[in-house]
Amino acid sequence: MDKIGLFGGTFDPPHSGHIELAKKVLGDFGLSRIIFIPAGNPPHKQDKKKTDKIHRYEMVKLAIKGVKEFYVSDFDIKNEEPNYSYKTVDHFKHEFPDCEIYFIIGADSFRDLPLWKNYRELLTMCHFIVVARPGVEKEDYYKKFSGDEPVPSVFFIEDFSYDLSSTELREQIPQGTFCEKDLPDGVLEYIAKNNLYPKESL
Repeated sequence: MDKIGLFGGTFDPPHSGHIELAKKVLGDFGLSRIIFIPAGNPPHKQDKKKTDKIHRYEMVKLAIKGVKEFYVSDFDIKNEEPNYSYKTVDHFKHEFPDCEIYFIIGADSFRDLPLWKNYRELLTMCHFIVVARPGVEKEDYYKKFSGDEPVPSVFFIEDFSYDLSSTELREQIPQGTFCEKDLPDGVLEYIAKNNLYPKESL
């Protein structure tokens, strides 16, 4: 049975850490493909300024170019209303009914999973690949769980770290203090062409 990874995120902008993580997951878990899903209107970020979703989608397309197992989906950005992860996973389960679904998620997001809409249902729908934080015990990620949820299928990645976030890049790009290696080929040119992170936005 083929295994498919779902990698959601704001990707504002997508950086080399996203790509390196996806490559590691692809190899370590024997996935046949990883689908990047740029967020349209994430419920937990309604009050935060985001780069237009079409730009974020186009940047992901550039970032994954050249890796045949990587795809980008416009499923989330087509939704005008806030979308929820359980709906996203359900969509791809129907699109790939004969595949196992692996949901790639950061440690903090997994810890906060009980705050997500219909999280109990989500726990039954897919496997979870969690990028662990160094020095954090696995039990700590379940502190917000009630303890009576369906037992999730969880795999922890404990040997990956990337010391830069999209937030930091958004601050560094207008100042010219970023490292070009932190942006995949084509992304920096796209940012410059569309003036996505101007100094006045700081």
